[in-house]
Amino acid sequence: MRAVNLLPTDLRGAARATAERGAGPEAPGGAGAFVVLGVLAACVAGVAGYVLAENSIKQGQADLAQASARRQALQAQAAKLKPYADFDTAAKARVQTVRDLAGSRFDWERALRNLSRAIPADVALKALTGDISTSAGNSSSSLRGAISAPAITLQGCAAGQTHVARLMARLRDVDGVTRVSLSKSAAEDVADGGSSAATGSATERRNAAPCGKGKRPSFEVVMFFEKASAAVAATPTTSTGTVGTTPTPTPTATATPAAATSAAIAPEEGAAP
Repeated sequence: MRAVNLLPTDLRGAARATAERGAGPEAPGGAGAFVVLGVLAACVAGVAGYVLAENSIKQGQADLAQASARRQALQAQAAKLKPYADFDTAAKARVQTVRDLAGSRFDWERALRNLSRAIPADVALKALTGDISTSAGNSSSSLRGAISAPAITLQGCAAGQTHVARLMARLRDVDGVTRVSLSKSAAEDVADGGSSAATGSATERRNAAPCGKGKRPSFEVVMFFEKASAAVAATPTTSTGTVGTTPTPTPTATATPAAATSAAIAPEEGAAP
């Protein structure tokens, strides 16, 4: 069958032009929709990032508040338990102090007891000084300052130099004594005690002339206890007493033995044996 155009002749050209325009290429500007979609996607991503960051900050603040509360609780607990820790520290310090004192004590009672047994009956003591180190500074003898160790200084008189030598020999046998040094032994003229000494009791005569009349050596002897110096700690103290009294020094100084020499004893001419 053959197609027939029923339009009038004057309209046939207009219809062809309209059909050609409808079949032409698409007008430009169709990418704007994609740009809008990209902008929307970026906004959504930004909002999501902001929400996540805000949530992270809030979580960090919550953790910080929880940690602060835990710290305050621990501090309160530590403050409540601090008196117990202080008491434990003080108790340990006191125990250590007692141990140090017990370990550093010098046995003066034993030393003086042994000394009283070693002194002969023919030797009279005028003074007795006990100290634990040379820093005490109470001894007039330069020989005492030669060794920084516990020592006992004896001052007295005897009937002769032989008696002084016998005294030093007996002092060397005292338990704990490491050396006995003679600081001096000079003959002095002992005057008569007078009528009261002649007519008084035996004790008064003895006190008036303990070593007899005439020239008698007045000596000063130092006994050193060098082995005991390592057991003595911190601050030295000294006690000085007359014969018959017991020195009561507090042994608190650590000492190191120094070199010293013992003086030789020469018997006095004409001294009584």
